[in-house]
Amino acid sequence: MINRLYNKKISGLGLSIFRIAYTLVLFCEVVQFNYFKHLIFDKIPFIRPAEIDFGIPIKIWMIAIIFVTLGLFTRLATIINYLMTIILLGSINTYEYHMFYAYLGMNFLLMFLPISRNLSLDRLLLKYKYSNTRFQYNPPKKVSVLAYLIPVFVGMGFVYFDSIFYKFTSAYWTVGLGMWYPSSIPFTNYISIPTILDQKYLMLFLGYLTMGFELIFIFTFFRKKWRIPLLIIGLGLHLGILICYPIPWFGLGMCAIYLLMVPVSWWEKLFKSSEKPAKLIFYYDGDCPLCNRTKITIQHFDVAKRIDFKTVQYYAEQNELLKNIPTDTLLDDIHSVRNGKVYKGLDTYIQVLNAITYLKPLSWTLRIPGIYHTGRAVYQYIAKNRNTERCTEENCGYTPPVTPPDEDQLKILQNYTLKDLKISLIKTGLYIIILLQVIVSYNSIQKKGGFENTFLGKEMAKTSDAVEKPSKTYLGITHHAVFMDYHFNAYNHIISVVYVDKTGHEVWLPIIDKDGTAGNYLKGPIWIKWCFRTADNNINQENLKRGIRDFTAFWAKMNGVGLKNAKFIIKVKKIDTLPNHWEKGFLKRQMEKPWMDVGIVTWLNKKYSIDIKEIERL
Repeated sequence: MINRLYNKKISGLGLSIFRIAYTLVLFCEVVQFNYFKHLIFDKIPFIRPAEIDFGIPIKIWMIAIIFVTLGLFTRLATIINYLMTIILLGSINTYEYHMFYAYLGMNFLLMFLPISRNLSLDRLLLKYKYSNTRFQYNPPKKVSVLAYLIPVFVGMGFVYFDSIFYKFTSAYWTVGLGMWYPSSIPFTNYISIPTILDQKYLMLFLGYLTMGFELIFIFTFFRKKWRIPLLIIGLGLHLGILICYPIPWFGLGMCAIYLLMVPVSWWEKLFKSSEKPAKLIFYYDGDCPLCNRTKITIQHFDVAKRIDFKTVQYYAEQNELLKNIPTDTLLDDIHSVRNGKVYKGLDTYIQVLNAITYLKPLSWTLRIPGIYHTGRAVYQYIAKNRNTERCTEENCGYTPPVTPPDEDQLKILQNYTLKDLKISLIKTGLYIIILLQVIVSYNSIQKKGGFENTFLGKEMAKTSDAVEKPSKTYLGITHHAVFMDYHFNAYNHIISVVYVDKTGHEVWLPIIDKDGTAGNYLKGPIWIKWCFRTADNNINQENLKRGIRDFTAFWAKMNGVGLKNAKFIIKVKKIDTLPNHWEKGFLKRQMEKPWMDVGIVTWLNKKYSIDIKEIERL
């Protein structure tokens, strides 16, 4: 089966669109990570810093992600991206954020996937390398269908497969409350939807739909007739997560992976439909390697084919607007024709940028007085001082290169090619990953199977625990117990903090808003850190004190509030514990619950003190 799928080649356009979408989401996550780095890594934010400055490796990581997005030096960039993911995400053990493991697994796969076959600068560099004035090389665009299936299998199939065993042990998932239950607590809401939550049968339908979807996904996603229904349901569920919950990059990241399930023909039709009649005719010297490179560059970025390229030697005299211009003049400068008007030099490049829709802002920038005159002066200086001798293959020393061989056919042994090696490595890698996931998922299955107290069960549990740490750190293979009963059982309080300024005015920290919903700070890992580590359904007072210390210190520094003498008030909103049945209006009632002051935080000369009541006894 692996051999057959490897040999099935399809367009790599969808894979490259996934590369761009996924890395943009990852970049946004890392930008947020960089903003909160002192809160995440410092012992006390800005007061007792971490042992190393994490700002430098985070910025290296951001640069690597940009290179992957652009498809420039992609293989090296994906390796750096993966190493930075291990160093900065795999090393965090104070709290877990589900999306971290998705990044680990996906960034590992990116090192091996042919993600730069389309829409990449690497493709342009290959065209430069193997093209000449007589021949334009077009690198292969097709990839194995496995390049689409494996990321979906690892990034979503495993997640759903493991998660479903936890859901089967859940008292509320098994009665259809999987959507309603976690959405009915204010602090889980990014955008609250009480009206939708009040639709009982819609909530039950979505709960059961999620369970059924996760149960069948791993067995059906690769089947053509199942692809579109699964794509629609999966995108719908994760767009719902994006809208409702304070984990936006998780929702968008999973949607990016779903792009791999979009039929490739759809992408090709979309790009084909964007093609329009040429708006600009670009004339170049067909015997000049530099001019040919200019043509290749513009063609590479002109995905809508709005520019028509013609050589001066064969076509200039056919154009009424150019036939009276001396050939030497046309060869010495770039000329173009648009709407019956001739442009040359910098004006031609402005027209080129204007014809390519997504590059129009650059053309507008070049037209700005000052920038235009500077650009024209630079262009004229280069044109005046360059070698004006016509460039040919002979006098430029341009050696026509040999096109690269088909690497799959390269022989390693007499009857063993590189293709055979790749297939063997893919099979071995998949077997190892599947084995690791099955071992790790044992802890998800054992309670449901009822053999956790047997000798074999205990030994398997030990093996599972031993395997999970390295597999989680390096491959993102772990358990996926998301939004389970024990996360919310007895969660009957919401904690927030306000700063009291010198006039006595209260400023709410962007942790929890006045209605109890998540504030601007609480997105992704920071939401986990506050709601499930600093606070939790069963409050640990020491963790709470340390968390409040860290958040107040961080907020104060980021907002220019000195800690020589600062006062904060801790507020608690007591809420009802979630019922084990659907209840209309539950979320709205919790949002309307009053706040009470339960403690005071004081910073004097950067020394922290706190006086707070025991939350569990309120």
